Amino acid sequence: MKKINLEQKSLEIQKIISRYTKESFVCFFADFIRHHPERRNIGFSEKFKSKLKDSLYLIMLRLSTSIEGQEELHYTKESDLVLQQVADILLEIVSFYLSENYDELDEITDKRQRLLVHELAFKNYFQNGILNYREQEVNKVIRMFKPYQDKIQKRLGIDLKTLIDLCTHSELIYQAKSKNSKSFILDKKFDKLARHSANGLLAENEFADKLFELSDETQESFLNFFENPHQCLLFTKQDFLPSIEEKHIDIFCDLFSIDIKDTHSNLFYSQQNPLESKPIIKISNNQYLNIYQKQLSSALYDLLYTTLTQTKKEKEQLNFRKGKVVLENHTLELFKKFFKKSKWVNFFTNYYINNYPEEKDILIIADKNAYIIECKASRYREPRRNTEQAYQRIKSDFADCIQKGYDQCYQVEQEFLSNEKVVIAFKGKSEVITTNDIHEIFSIVVTSERFASIQTDLGLLLKKENDEDPFPWSIYVDDLETFLKTLYIKSNNPSRKFYEFLEHRELLHERLITNDELDVCAMFLQNPKHFKELCASEYVVFTDPTLQNYFDKLYFDKKLKFKIEDF
Repeated sequence: MKKINLEQKSLEIQKIISRYTKESFVCFFADFIRHHPERRNIGFSEKFKSKLKDSLYLIMLRLSTSIEGQEELHYTKESDLVLQQVADILLEIVSFYLSENYDELDEITDKRQRLLVHELAFKNYFQNGILNYREQEVNKVIRMFKPYQDKIQKRLGIDLKTLIDLCTHSELIYQAKSKNSKSFILDKKFDKLARHSANGLLAENEFADKLFELSDETQESFLNFFENPHQCLLFTKQDFLPSIEEKHIDIFCDLFSIDIKDTHSNLFYSQQNPLESKPIIKISNNQYLNIYQKQLSSALYDLLYTTLTQTKKEKEQLNFRKGKVVLENHTLELFKKFFKKSKWVNFFTNYYINNYPEEKDILIIADKNAYIIECKASRYREPRRNTEQAYQRIKSDFADCIQKGYDQCYQVEQEFLSNEKVVIAFKGKSEVITTNDIHEIFSIVVTSERFASIQTDLGLLLKKENDEDPFPWSIYVDDLETFLKTLYIKSNNPSRKFYEFLEHRELLHERLITNDELDVCAMFLQNPKHFKELCASEYVVFTDPTLQNYFDKLYFDKKLKFKIEDF
């Protein structure tokens, strides 16, 4: 691919978008981030590879110049052409990041493998958001930081409960404003008019004429929404009163917002974006804009982690808690709830098998199947641009987490396969298991971080003792929770369904193209027969990214529920 000057291309985009005022630009893309799933995917939107990541980059690029801009950005045919031009340049930049190393590509298989792993990791890290739900993010904060409430209060001047209440209340404010801003939808005459327009039953300009025949209230509501669809994302400090004390609102806004008047220097696409840690923009003295509201809980988690790791000792203690306490306990609770319908189930935690000195995490014997589970909270760092450097970092993080988890599972698995009986020692006692009574053995590695494509297709990096050994199942803990909950509510025999999924899922490695395990899970849930046929075939399997809507529908229909934990 032809070399390009990344700085020049970024400045080219910045020059184009600087015609628009900062406020109208950030408001336009805040609305786009939150509401694009509700709209048609046309024009510039169709060209964006990642509607979230591309939008966040453009917002910070616009704020990284002192130019004020003269035009107000609203969606028109003219502005769409401008944004399509921006999208084309942005595609050049992203494509170059991924392909600048291909010039030296030869026929060496290992070289191709490194390039593929790098490309997948880059796309997953920079272009894909994580599918999980607000309650999961809040619970992650509670589980991790509830023992440190006094220290949080002392260092931040605000308590943990109030911080969580502010994040929750922020969403409630949006929901109320969103409902109010679309009140025109409740007018049956408007609904009829909109349907006629959508079905092409109105002549040009007839919609506007008929709109003015409706009530003043409906007209005003529709025109306000049409002109300012972002209005529901704006809030003032007074919106939190009287539920939250004013001093706490001030701290919250200071912690999680950047000022639109501040000077920033975010020029490159792969730079750390400040909106990930501060997803609110201060528009004026008392008006704020939620850019990426779902990120609030994640930003809170990162803030508290930084606040509570001011010394090396604190960091070591918190990292130990993250893996050995929080992740293991959460994983165990998920499986205990999932298998509670099973007649025969036994749980072993922090156990030892036979004469092995290494402690293992979780072993479940349920319905005559063995589930060997290792929980790993190792890091997953941002990929570098250079393929060789990136590959070494990705490989290292994978080895410390998923590979290590598999190796530990493999030891237990081999003991089950090689012995008629195994001794499980746990909590000062022991139990003998007759291995002939075990029908199937499954290894599962649960991670606290999402490794995306290199986790969904373990054939990319996992090293096995023998090629014929089955692959384990590796899954991000939030995805595990979503899948197990869904299996439980959708099946009369969830344990049997889980067994069927794992039995076939291991056949997909080395030929699966997807960046999210929930796509695979949804494919199984929607059509188990077709899923099994694909697994049994030799085809390369591409998952449809819209499959995740399966879980969203259950969630918004209030069938898939996540309860906020007490603390």
